[in-house]
Amino acid sequence: MDLKSGNVYWPDTFKGAPTYPTLENEIECDVVIVGAGISGACTAYELRNSGLKIVLVEKRNVAGGSSSANTGLLQFANDQLLHEGIQSFGERAAVDHYWRCFHAIRRLQYEIAPFLPVDPELNMRSSLFFASSKEDKEVVQKEYAALKKAGFDVKYIKEEEMGQWVPFKRPAAIITKGDAEVNPFKLTHGLVQAAADEGVRVFEQTEVFVKKADQSGVTLRAEGGHLIKAKKAVFAQGYEAQETVKDQNAVVESSYAIVTNPLDDLSFWKEKMMIWETAYPYFYARTTADSRIIIGGLDERTSYADQRDRKMPAKSEKLIQEAESWFPSLKGNIRAAYSWSGSFAHTHDGLPMIGQYSHMPNSLFLLGYGGNGVVYSLFLSELIARFLTEKKDPAFSFYSKGRVYEPK
Repeated sequence: MDLKSGNVYWPDTFKGAPTYPTLENEIECDVVIVGAGISGACTAYELRNSGLKIVLVEKRNVAGGSSSANTGLLQFANDQLLHEGIQSFGERAAVDHYWRCFHAIRRLQYEIAPFLPVDPELNMRSSLFFASSKEDKEVVQKEYAALKKAGFDVKYIKEEEMGQWVPFKRPAAIITKGDAEVNPFKLTHGLVQAAADEGVRVFEQTEVFVKKADQSGVTLRAEGGHLIKAKKAVFAQGYEAQETVKDQNAVVESSYAIVTNPLDDLSFWKEKMMIWETAYPYFYARTTADSRIIIGGLDERTSYADQRDRKMPAKSEKLIQEAESWFPSLKGNIRAAYSWSGSFAHTHDGLPMIGQYSHMPNSLFLLGYGGNGVVYSLFLSELIARFLTEKKDPAFSFYSKGRVYEPK
């Protein structure tokens, strides 16, 4: 699958990224992880001290697929708003999911990021979520009430109060605390390097194909003919996993993003809070460590790369125009220094998944689909690691195909 096109920003922030060898012999292991993007990196990191023999393989380079096109907004709020999730799954299950996302960011902040060999440029941020139209004011009010009841630190902003935070007005907004921004390219490399330092074997430029998956284990054949024999396999290929399993709950679409030139003054952007809106598809924005603006959105319901990429110049221009409409002082002062389009996926029911399929015994698919993919990968990888080390977690079944909620 052609995951992205254009000029992505993140690799230019880490020119000295570590490299790993290509597989050149037959190997055996307890668990093979396929895909060294953020999902595979998280899984390797979680399993690094498990006592199991772990192999991580990537057909490109580490973080060379969708992870290099991720815009790095880490939010506990999801594309499926909390009040919508409550309608779909019930209050306890939906609230637990939101808190699981919240705590995944906290764990990254306190237990993971400070100890990685690569600084992932993690910065804690608030998020401003605004009503795109008068009709959406009720959506914001419902979401505020649901978040407040669930115990999150959230503030309701009236239209006349928005000037305290941003130089534009909308009918209503809420500010949530506890989110973060990250460099997803550096984060992925940091996690992989930490796993490699603890004995995980990592191979790049090693495309693998399923040769056999049965009750005895999983055998993969590398493009050069070498075999990987494993007791278990975790497929963490992101959207490319749909080429193998074609889960009916998954929808692959396309999205667009730009990164501006560096800006001397961002003082108009209070607390550099991340911004998103109620409209669908929605625009979203954040800042970077070198004082650029990332703005993305304009999603398209197509998974065809040629259709996606033809629209990239016009989409980039629209993203610039949206940034200038939010921040009038930028008009004429910004350009798209980087612009790209990419595939992404979401699910019909709004939740990420841990896939298990009858035709693929001893295999788990980490499908962190949705606008919160990095956060999903953080906690789904933890659930998978517990499962593989025979530590039961009641949350595992909720993210499996049956969506069985087992309260703690």
